[in-house]
Amino acid sequence: MGFVEVKKLMNFRKSTFNDVDRILEIIEKAKIELKKLGLDQWQNGYPNREVVENDIKNEFSYVLEEIAEKDNKSENQISKKIIGTIVLSPEKEEPYSKIEGKWITNDDYIVIHRLAVDSEIKNKGIATKILEFSEEECIKNKILSIKTDTHENNEPMKRFLEKNGFSYCGVIYLDREPDVWEKRIAYEKIIKIPHKLL
Repeated sequence: MGFVEVKKLMNFRKSTFNDVDRILEIIEKAKIELKKLGLDQWQNGYPNREVVENDIKNEFSYVLEEIAEKDNKSENQISKKIIGTIVLSPEKEEPYSKIEGKWITNDDYIVIHRLAVDSEIKNKGIATKILEFSEEECIKNKILSIKTDTHENNEPMKRFLEKNGFSYCGVIYLDREPDVWEKRIAYEKIIKIPHKLL
């Protein structure tokens, strides 16, 4: 039996409605992981299919695909699998205007929502990779500030954000159902780029 070479590539792209089931599958796995941590985050039906479909309709939803190319001399086989998802929203967040604390900047910003990685692919830097691609998207759109928030007891997410250059800015309170008045810890990152924007 001959040696089969497998090349793995990453492709970051906007989500389509064909991706909804897979995105929901990843989110459902993330809900289980959050429950294991004892968190009530994402435990009340949110995010659901309607939320995901709305993200796609607004063109805010992105996925990271792993593309495996098998070259076994006789034929090239390509398989694609979505391994992570993120929402990059350019819309201003009302709760962010009432922060208990202080943002680093008051410039235009992108908000990260619903970042999730397939829980079967842990500790392989996939979330960091999604963040890197997200920063490239921000630079393309000439927006150099990324803001996000997370549950006050979601220690893994807080560590991940701080490790990736986000700074703690304060506390916000959500204004959306079913989490109205839920407290969240707010972060911001200013993207450093090696050249001036055109």
